[in-house]
Amino acid sequence: MRLIETDITCRLDALPWSWFHTKFLLALGITWVLDAFEVVIVGNVLGSMTESLNLNPFQASLVISGFLAGAIIGSFLFGYLADRFGRKRVFLITLFLYSFGTFLTGFAWDFYSAFFLRVLAGAGIGGEFAAIHSAIDEFIPARHRGKVDGFVVASWNIGSLLASVVALFLLENLSPEWGWRFAFFLGGVIALLIVWVRRSVPESPRWLLSKGKKEKAEEIVEELEREAGVVPVAVKCPVPVFEGSLVDGLRFIMSRYTWRFVFASSLSLTILTTYYGLVSLLPISLAPSMGIPSEDVPNLFLIGSVGGFFGGVVVSIFSDLLGRKTTGLGVALLSALSTLTLVHLDNFYTAFAIYSFIAFSFASVAYVSAIEIFPSFIRATAVGLISIIGRLGGVMAPPLLVSVSQFGYTYGIYGLFSLWLVGVLAFLLWSLFGIEAKGKSIEEIT
Repeated sequence: MRLIETDITCRLDALPWSWFHTKFLLALGITWVLDAFEVVIVGNVLGSMTESLNLNPFQASLVISGFLAGAIIGSFLFGYLADRFGRKRVFLITLFLYSFGTFLTGFAWDFYSAFFLRVLAGAGIGGEFAAIHSAIDEFIPARHRGKVDGFVVASWNIGSLLASVVALFLLENLSPEWGWRFAFFLGGVIALLIVWVRRSVPESPRWLLSKGKKEKAEEIVEELEREAGVVPVAVKCPVPVFEGSLVDGLRFIMSRYTWRFVFASSLSLTILTTYYGLVSLLPISLAPSMGIPSEDVPNLFLIGSVGGFFGGVVVSIFSDLLGRKTTGLGVALLSALSTLTLVHLDNFYTAFAIYSFIAFSFASVAYVSAIEIFPSFIRATAVGLISIIGRLGGVMAPPLLVSVSQFGYTYGIYGLFSLWLVGVLAFLLWSLFGIEAKGKSIEEIT
């Protein structure tokens, strides 16, 4: 590995916020809205989809599992490709793949076609995660990175709300046979429109530097400076150029960034196990135990989406004001404690609103903390790996917590509480021994 001296990274961080950053954020940040739309829309239309395609309960569950399996495959494959061939190529391919898989799901005629298309759509979303977050962290100025990343993650709840509203409208106004199909048609068309918007997004200058393409990186940054009307900041720093293979990259992560990888994986695991654990506990165990009718469960999910969005916005602001360590540890602790309100507060709706505002906002500080700590030449690969670990945890948590809750719903809640302790411990150790990334450039952190 060799080093090159350049002022490009400092100039990226010195840029004022401009229309380019807003357009860039909208074009790439839509990934989280689409991810939520996909997850929630399936939950809303699965019943009519199951009847239409004559699926048995096991096949219906595999339709959901197929999307998660595809996301796991896509996270690793496209994570590596984003480090090998660039962010732009990959985030165009992955969004098109998601659009293709989702739109064609509306034409599914049996279990096998639906399962295959769900895997394709999942692979697209899984790959999106690695490429998108790498590009966002590498483009956004250091002083804004925390709140921008946090807001992008919080936008997941916008997709959740949109999916719920769309599903209710389509299922009420169309026949059961066509309602679920148009839901997938709509998701695919929206994604395809975003592919067109993304064409104008440039390649990450930091990735170009990591491949030794200094001239191309210089052209992109000069154009951004001209549009913003600013004078270049002439402060140089060394940037590593990596020309190794996938094996070399994995070896580098596991040897040089072992502790950071464990920390980041713990956060990913906490986010997805607690979310999918609660999503499974709510309709199966909590609602019946609290005397809440099944038709009211969607209202609880709407409460959770609203709380998660506003909580995420607040947390994203605090991550740049107070720092990642203080915000992350504080939100992790409060999330664990708020889990107990689901048992000890008399009004479950109030308890769930409190929980969602705090716990669903954890991702807004956890993901930025997990992603910004890896160098640009292996960031997408590392993000793909931690995403796989988190999604595997998300697959295993629901059956585990639901099984425990059969002995009493409180056992499921205490199981959820124990999963939060993983994130608490991770941020506690990071607060003691890790680096505070607030306001620091990617190069300074890594």
